[in-house]
Amino acid sequence: MILDGAAAEAQATILSRLSLPYIDKLQRENADDLAFYPLTSLAKAMEEGHVVACQDNGEPAGYLWFGALVGGRDCIIYQAAVDYTSRRRYLGWGMVAELLRLATAAGCTGIRLKCASSAESNVFWQAAGFACTRVTPGGIKRGRDLNWYRTDIQPGLFTFDAVVASERPIDLTEYQRMKREGVAMPSRFSRTHY
Repeated sequence: MILDGAAAEAQATILSRLSLPYIDKLQRENADDLAFYPLTSLAKAMEEGHVVACQDNGEPAGYLWFGALVGGRDCIIYQAAVDYTSRRRYLGWGMVAELLRLATAAGCTGIRLKCASSAESNVFWQAAGFACTRVTPGGIKRGRDLNWYRTDIQPGLFTFDAVVASERPIDLTEYQRMKREGVAMPSRFSRTHY
C-alpha cells in the first residue's frame, strides 16, 4: 500500500484498534446489507494492507475492504460498513477519499463495487460520485438485486452508460419456500457458502 508518512501513521493507529470481532459485530448488525465473507479472508486483507478504517471518538467506527491496487486496472471494494451510531459524520467519505488517493497513486483506472438494492448505502455511493452501470439479480437468500457502481480515476477509452439503480427490497418468499420444502439453505449469517 502506498501511503505518505502522516496518512500511514494515522491509518496504522486506527487499524491497530480494528479487530476481527468488531468487524464481525458490524457484519451481523448489517446482515441484510453485507455478505458474510470468512473472517480469515478479512484477517488476510488487514495483514496485506487492503483495509482502510475510520474512528469516532478514538474508537473504531468502520472499515472499507478493497482489492489489489494495480496500475491500469480498476480497484474493487469488497465490503464497507460504518457503525450505525457513527453514520452521517462523513466517516465513509473519508475512507473512500483515502482509497481514492491510494488508487490514484497506484495508477488505477477506477473503483467499482456491488451494492444490494435494498441497502441505504446506494444513496451514499451515488453522492460520492459513483454511477450505477448495471443491475443484476441477487441470490435466492434475500431475493433482491445487486447494483454495480463505478467511478473513474483516470479518463478511460470507453464510457459506461449509467443506469437507474434498483430499489428492490428484500424478498424472502423464495428462500422460505425452499426451506419449507426441505432444501438445505444457508442462514443469513453463513460464512461457509463462499
